[in-house]
Order: sequence, then structure tokens, then C-alpha cells
Amino acid sequence: MSGNQLMTLLSPVIGSIFTIFYFLLWSQHRTRTYILYVVGAFSFYTLAVSSRLILSSGNSGQNLLPTLILFVICIVLLSKGCLLRRHKDLTIAQVAAILLPATVGFAHYYFIDPNLSARIYISSLGCSFLFAMTAFRLRPSPEDRLVEKVIFGLFLLLSLQIALRPVLTFNPGALNASQRAFGDSPFWLAFNFSLIVSAVLMGLSLLFAIVTDITSDLKAQGATDALTGTNNRRGFEEKALSAIANGKLHPISLVVCDIDYFKAINDDNGHLAGDRVLRQFAALLNAHVRKNDIVGRMGGEEFTVLLTECTLNDAAKFSERIRALFETSGTEGLRGNSRTTASFGIAEYHPGETLQQLVNRADRLLYAAKNSGRNRVCSEEAEPIVLPLPERHHALNNKLPSP
Repeated sequence: MSGNQLMTLLSPVIGSIFTIFYFLLWSQHRTRTYILYVVGAFSFYTLAVSSRLILSSGNSGQNLLPTLILFVICIVLLSKGCLLRRHKDLTIAQVAAILLPATVGFAHYYFIDPNLSARIYISSLGCSFLFAMTAFRLRPSPEDRLVEKVIFGLFLLLSLQIALRPVLTFNPGALNASQRAFGDSPFWLAFNFSLIVSAVLMGLSLLFAIVTDITSDLKAQGATDALTGTNNRRGFEEKALSAIANGKLHPISLVVCDIDYFKAINDDNGHLAGDRVLRQFAALLNAHVRKNDIVGRMGGEEFTVLLTECTLNDAAKFSERIRALFETSGTEGLRGNSRTTASFGIAEYHPGETLQQLVNRADRLLYAAKNSGRNRVCSEEAEPIVLPLPERHHALNNKLPSP
């Protein structure tokens, strides 16, 4: 058995293994639709390499059109799955822009002016452009994980090697020899070898990416408050420590906020209403923070906000804006005299102190705000802030200024 024959037999086995494995993986994680596209890609890969056994790999090309169609479907499904995983899409128009010209050229040299050399170059370029387009849309940012860069690199590498393989290995003279000679040609050997290597590398890389996605989601769930969708205590502390360690995000201020008389809200209106108030307050915080700021629910009705690149004065303005908005918009659906107000304590991070020390200082200021009558902001360098009504309306329209 020649090396070509061995690789021709090995390719369907590899494709079948990945197809079965990815299908089982998708059956356990059906919300990840992109895995199903990967299943489809490896299924069509398996059909394509298996069809060569039926149609004979030594054929000079007249019977390999079905194989080419199966390979193209495999590439499209693989590209679609990888793009969906990155929350992008592959449209019919994008695929048609590449495949339509290639199909016209291929048909011309298949039906009108039969020329296997031209068909090989056209089909190779068409597949190469599909991989190149996907690679372009998958291009990673410097902050992306290594696996994203590996997958991007594989698509780019596949694009280059498919485009260059005919140029480097194809010998038109082999077409004038026997079918067996073409089947043993360097082009066919390189084609078979690249199929196996590409399938294994892509299969393992995507497997690692999916496992990483699942692990990251499980970790995120463990760090997320189920009711409000903000960070829980654990998630907040992990991210806050990372932000503090990043010197580029300083100055840093911490806001500790607590919904006033929350027990009374629960008692008078029921726990469902209380949950609605918590979600409303969390949504208000999330709507007014910036990219690198961190919101967390520390338990009960207490929330913390780590404001990066933010001075104490700017943190006080942010807190007053949230306080005023919550006071004016939080009474919907509550009975009787129920009101939604919150108290705030603010402390600015001091170099060398721990996160717990920063939280303790902000907590003391929160208690000062509570003891001063609630529904107010108290910071280290100022008395409790309660703006007159006209100034409150002005504060609602101001955004947190950049330091």
C-alpha cells in the first residue's frame, strides 16, 4: 500500500472521529449553535474524502466534481461556525461573491473547454478566498486569547497553502500520463497530506476553543449574581483586584451603596417587588458606568462600584446622579408610601492599601450617610451631599466626566 493510498483511507477515519465527538459535545451544549456547524463541516469533510475512494483518487478529474462540491460545503460550514462563535456571521451574499465567479470559470473548463489544469487552479483559488475572507473577519485583537490567534492563523495558513499548492506541486504533464501516474503525483500527495494535517489541527484547535468557552462561561456564572446579572462578591473582588493592580487605571474610587429601608419595601410589597427594585437599581448602575468600571452586588441590597480613572470628586458626582435618578424613577408599582432611595459612601484608593481596607473606609462613609438621614452621598472630603431640586435635575443630565 502506497503512502497516498494510506492517507486516502486515513482521512475518512479522522473525519468520522471528529464528527462523532463534536456531535456528542453539541448534544450536551445545544445552546452553542456554532458547534452544530462544526459537526456539519466535519460530516461533509468525511463525505468528501470518502467519495474519493468510490470515484477513485487516480481518476484524472472527470469524476471528482461531487468531491469538490462536498469540500466547498465543508469550508462554508466551518467558516460559518467559527464566525458564529465570535458573534459574527457569514451571509449568502459573501459566499456567492467568491463562489459565483469560481463556479462560472470551473463550468467553462468542465463542459465547454475541458481543461483539468484550469479547473484545479480555479477551484484552489475559490477555496483559498473562502478561507482568506474568514481569516480576515476572525483577525484577533491583542487582548484576545491565544486560541483565537491560533484559529485565525490556521485559516490564514490554509488560504495560503491552498493557493500555492498547485503552483508548487502540480505538473500538467502528469495529465498526459496514466491515471495511476497522476494519482501518485506530488500534487495529489501534497493534497492528501494537507487534508489530514488540516483536519487534525483545525479539529483540535476548535475543540480547545469550545472547552475554553464552556470553562469561561462556568467561571462567569460562578462570579455573577443570578438576580441582577452584575458581579457577585467573588466576581467583583477578582476584577477589582485586577483593576487596582493595573496602574494605568488610577486614580480609582470606590462607591458603596445601599438601598434605604429595603426590608420595608419587601414587607409592604412582597419579595417579587423587592427583586424588581434590586434589578432596577443594578440596571441603573450598569447604564451609567464605563467600560473599565466594575459593578457588584455584595449581598442583600448592598452594591459596590469601582470607578477607574476617577477622582473622589467625580465619584461623588456619579453617585449623586444615581441617587437622584433612583429617587425619581424607582416608585413605579410600589404601594402606599413606599419610596426607593439609596445612600452612598465614597472612598478613593490610597497606594499600598488592600481592597478590604478601601471597602472598609467606604463602608464607614456609607454608615455616615445612613446616620445623617439616608438618601444622600457621603465622601471622605465632604459633608453629605444633598443637592437642591433645581441642581438635582441638572445633575441628571451630566455624565461622569473623564479625569
